[in-house]
Amino acid sequence: MPRRREGQPSRRTMQDDDEESSSQEDDHTSRHRTGPSGAAHGSAGSEFPPGAIVRVKLRNFVTYSEAEFFLGPNLNMVIGPNGTGKSSLVCAICLGLGYSSNVLGRASAFGEFVKYGSDEAEIEVELQRKPEDAENYIVGLCIRKEDNGRKFTINRQRSTHKEVQKLMRSLRIQIDNLCQFLPQDKVAEFAGLGAVELLEKTLLAAAPEEMIEWHAQLKENFRARKDAEVSTEKTREEVQKMEARQQVLQADVDKLRERKAIQQELERLEELRVILGYKEARAQYVKAKKDHSNARRSLKRLQDEVAPSLQAVNRKQEYRDLVKAAAEARRRQLRAAESAADEALNGVEAAHARATATEADIEAEIARFTCGKKKRGTVLKAITDLKAKHQQKPREFKAGDWNTKSREIKHHLREKQDEAEKVKAEIDTIKKRGAELKEEVTRIRSQVDKLDTLEGQLASQLQRINADAAQGWDWVRDHQDQFEKQVFGPPLLNCSLNNKGYSDLVQSLLGQADFICFTVQTKNDHKKLSHQLYREMSLSAHIRTSETPLDAFKPLVPKEQLGALGFDGYALDYLEGPAPVLAMLCNEKKLHASPVALGELTDEQDARAQSQGITNYAAGKTRAQITRRREYEGAVSTKVVKVQKGRFWSDEPVDGGEREELVRKSHERAAEFAAIKESKEQLQHAWTQWCGIPDEIERQQVNLQKCTEALRATKERKLELVKIHEQAQIEFAKAVLQHASSIGRIRKTRLALLEAEVILLEAESDVDVLKEKSAEVTRRLDEEKKALAEFQKKETEARKAAMEAKEELEEKVLNGDEAEVAQKMELAQGQTLENIRASIQAEEMKLDLVHASNPQALEEYERYAAKIAKEKSAQQSKENRLAEINANIQEIRARWEPQLDALVSRINDAFSYNFEQISCAGEVGVHKDEEFEKWAISIKVKFRSNETLQRLDQHRQSGGERAVSTIFYLMALQSMAQAPFRVVDEINQGMDPRNERMVHERMVEVACREHTSQYFLITPKLLPGLRYDERMRVHTIVSGEHVDKTGTQKMNFARFLKIQKELKGY
Repeated sequence: MPRRREGQPSRRTMQDDDEESSSQEDDHTSRHRTGPSGAAHGSAGSEFPPGAIVRVKLRNFVTYSEAEFFLGPNLNMVIGPNGTGKSSLVCAICLGLGYSSNVLGRASAFGEFVKYGSDEAEIEVELQRKPEDAENYIVGLCIRKEDNGRKFTINRQRSTHKEVQKLMRSLRIQIDNLCQFLPQDKVAEFAGLGAVELLEKTLLAAAPEEMIEWHAQLKENFRARKDAEVSTEKTREEVQKMEARQQVLQADVDKLRERKAIQQELERLEELRVILGYKEARAQYVKAKKDHSNARRSLKRLQDEVAPSLQAVNRKQEYRDLVKAAAEARRRQLRAAESAADEALNGVEAAHARATATEADIEAEIARFTCGKKKRGTVLKAITDLKAKHQQKPREFKAGDWNTKSREIKHHLREKQDEAEKVKAEIDTIKKRGAELKEEVTRIRSQVDKLDTLEGQLASQLQRINADAAQGWDWVRDHQDQFEKQVFGPPLLNCSLNNKGYSDLVQSLLGQADFICFTVQTKNDHKKLSHQLYREMSLSAHIRTSETPLDAFKPLVPKEQLGALGFDGYALDYLEGPAPVLAMLCNEKKLHASPVALGELTDEQDARAQSQGITNYAAGKTRAQITRRREYEGAVSTKVVKVQKGRFWSDEPVDGGEREELVRKSHERAAEFAAIKESKEQLQHAWTQWCGIPDEIERQQVNLQKCTEALRATKERKLELVKIHEQAQIEFAKAVLQHASSIGRIRKTRLALLEAEVILLEAESDVDVLKEKSAEVTRRLDEEKKALAEFQKKETEARKAAMEAKEELEEKVLNGDEAEVAQKMELAQGQTLENIRASIQAEEMKLDLVHASNPQALEEYERYAAKIAKEKSAQQSKENRLAEINANIQEIRARWEPQLDALVSRINDAFSYNFEQISCAGEVGVHKDEEFEKWAISIKVKFRSNETLQRLDQHRQSGGERAVSTIFYLMALQSMAQAPFRVVDEINQGMDPRNERMVHERMVEVACREHTSQYFLITPKLLPGLRYDERMRVHTIVSGEHVDKTGTQKMNFARFLKIQKELKGY
């Protein structure tokens, strides 16, 4: 047994059945078993159907430390008072077979099923094997409380959740189907199932797999048919639109086609023009070439005739040309000499400028040297004075006195150094303290500012109530980006009341932990926040997970009916805040189902509220909590407490004393910070002066060294400038001599040029005389040459035109095949270029007269034609597909509908028979619709003779009537059940004794037949004298705070039965 929690007794659980069992085992303190011991359960020859539950073993699960149930193959009735762990067995079956806790309608986190004080819980469910398998299936589950983690095994081997789900599907186990698995908190939900959903659940529970597959195929095919019909109609409309658009374009298309014909004729005429143009250009080129050749021969004949008379002129011209070339050469020599002289002059001027600049630099350096020499003289004078003092006789030297004085000076120097280090350390300490005070002043001022806002007041209130929660919320606000979804802080901060008059009433329904808890929306966020707050920050905080949406929380009594009961509304109506936080409060404190009222309730109103199922409310000055004890035939106990003044969600102003205290602290810290800052500045100033003394000494020494180096550098620069000046003077002399030499060359070159120009004048005069004598011959030659050039030009132009015409011919005519080119050449025979040009002009005029309003109409028309053809083809394919779908629907429906009618008819027969046994009426039918997704199960019931059959839902029938209808419908499915087992938890609650007895009679009769699925009935109480069948097995669970260690021996029901038989003389 786990250790007891402080202040609570340990819980012990005992189970047994009605058979003789060996319950005298030694280990009765922590291990409990139901059913006969041994390993022969679920053997090959057993009555268990494949997939039935043979055994369930629990450890540290909810209320159980360790327990093991051995179950029967038919009806298993689990009875015991409320809170003993009956529904925990149902939870173990659900979770152990891999289903979510949402199926149970209970806790959403797996870790909440781990027993208090334990870290892990274990579930082991043994399922009957299939005939072809060698051994039963043992599905194991280990739940870790810390992170809500789960580990599955199959036959002791580690497995995944998907592998467990696959095994469940192969065994047709459907725990998420209310027709197979109806836990306590889902009984009311069954009546609320939609008719369509009920049909699906019924098929899953009672129909062969092929019917379920046919149903899915029908729905899928119907959806496909709707899509195909919509698509086909859309295509048809699109084709009609495009055809209408084509009609609009028809007029422009006709004009464009006419223009196209004209353009084609123009292209043909253009090709003929090119052919004829090439022929004409070629003929002109041949003629021009012939004329050029004739002109060249004519010029040659004339040149031969006048050659003797022109030879003298030519020789004289040649002489003149030689003289002219010589004169030009001497002219170039003169220009070169003048350029050389100019360059020499520039060199003279540049050398003179350099010499002048060097003289100025030397004078500047002499001035600097003189100044430096004066400064050096001052230094030398000081040195001389020191030497003179040194030559004076010093006082008598006493080594001991000087050594003592030297040691005192060294000691004093060390003390100063130590004092300097202390001052430096003190400055560092003051800096650190100043930073701390500055940070504290900032924090205090921030707190003062926050007290002026509602958020700051709430944060201050949270800090006073629970410092850990306040510290945790500060961390969450700074790290929201690390979570999958938003994490909400305490409701104290993010929730408020929309009507302050209900503040005390609403707060009376909540505990202090509800005001300071954190709300997360995913399991991973819960794990991350728990690790941060508990492990990393060592804080004590409350964390709750809210995965159910706020809209899912519905009250039992509609809001509009609360007024008749004396209530003003539900607590949730007066509370505002984030939806996940409100959903968490609804899940934990049922605020959506807890009404409130400002006035007190009358006894009558209180009784009516209890009859409507309200278990928690606050009215006037009292809060009432109603508890129904089912084990005492519905006995009711009411706990009434006084409504206290609410501590939270008030608009009271912030405490003035707290504000004044924070302001006072802020002023004190600011004054202390100012004093420390002033002390720091004084110490820093003294420290800076003391540290600067050695630097000043070093700077003076550096200045002395720089002065000496500057004087030396000035002297060196002066010597260098003197050298540069001397070199500049030498270069100036050389430049003057070079310029004089250039002037002499200019004089000689000018004389030679004058001589050449005189000879040139004489030669040109001789040429003019000879030309006058042969002027007629020259004129004739010039004319012939001009004519030759004109013919040559015409030949070139004609050749160019012929080449261009040939290129145009090759580009526009000769690019086709030979037959087509030959045909075009033949068409050109007998045609003239003028006629072709006239035809082209006429066609162009016709083209100008034909215009379309839409130049793109023809392209659009042809594009629409292609689209129409494509869409019509697609439309035909869609119509074929639609016909195929309709054929599939008819074929599948012909197989599915008769079997569905037969199945529902069998269910109706059993359902009606069950109702007849209690003098009522019931009917089950199928609602058929054109859409297969709307086919549904219709359940109608009648509980009174003066009524007609009415549809079963959550509003027409009472809770007891819905329970009777639900169990009768489930019993009607028993003989057809495809699932290996079925579970009903506390279905008899709310029934009157007569109906309960009749229902029990029918349940035993149906569930204990041969070849039916396994059945579980969970109930806290039974009527006396109920029917019993040998095929049923009764499991009685007894647990509580005061069951001792020998409880299994004392609560031996087999022994109780034997004693009872002896007393009655059986």
